[in-house]
Amino acid sequence: MSRTRKLLYIVTGVPVFIILAWFFAVPDSLIKSNIEDSISNNEKLDASASIKGLKKRLFFTVHIDSLELNINKTPAVTITDISAKINPLYLLKKHLAFSVKAKIGDGDIEGSFKLPVRLGESDKSETGTLKIDNVEINDIPYLASAGISGRGLISALLNLKNNVAEVIFKIPDADIQGAIMGMPVPISSFHKIRGAFQMENNTIRVMAISLEGDRGYARLKGDITNGFMNLVLEIMPAADELKTIESMLSRYQISPGYYVIPIEGPLKQG
Repeated sequence: MSRTRKLLYIVTGVPVFIILAWFFAVPDSLIKSNIEDSISNNEKLDASASIKGLKKRLFFTVHIDSLELNINKTPAVTITDISAKINPLYLLKKHLAFSVKAKIGDGDIEGSFKLPVRLGESDKSETGTLKIDNVEINDIPYLASAGISGRGLISALLNLKNNVAEVIFKIPDADIQGAIMGMPVPISSFHKIRGAFQMENNTIRVMAISLEGDRGYARLKGDITNGFMNLVLEIMPAADELKTIESMLSRYQISPGYYVIPIEGPLKQG
């Protein structure tokens, strides 16, 4: 057999072997359990996941009908129509590396992640990015735990590194009812919301959440640890609103037109 023909057999045979191994040596249940375990058994993030309708496809792609995510035992979000492509080279390094596209309601998400195949290994690092475009507020049930309900499209960028998740988000045209995290002012007054926060272990660190509207400006920062709020709300009302709220907020006044309100206590769930 000529050297050229041997090389041809190798070039054509190896991909066939890899594809056959993908379909027959890697069961759907193994992929499903690895993804769920990477999320649910994570010691750093109090989260759990449940996957339905996982099927392997050609070229190391996977389709998932839905993934239900809980945070702190509270329903967080349901992601549907998930299409993921796995990089098989990282499996040799005991990591699950994949890119993903999916839906949250009518909104779109797209990203890539690298997770440990099995927790308990010496390397527990997790990295990834996720972009969220035009997801309706009511399609993220976890927001209800902070008292957020109403209408508005969220766009966000999530970065995951060393088991810390950082989220930057914006809601450019919000119509929200309720009181976010116990805010003593009507949230419906604000229509532009943006902010950034981090999640690690049982702590949410709010770097800043700003709220803008016709009636003024507000900013929230602080942390929520084990479901307990230790936050500060800064309020800068519009000039024509000062008389309306002055008596209610007078004890929190720092300077004319500037109020700082501590928000402490348990975060109401659901």
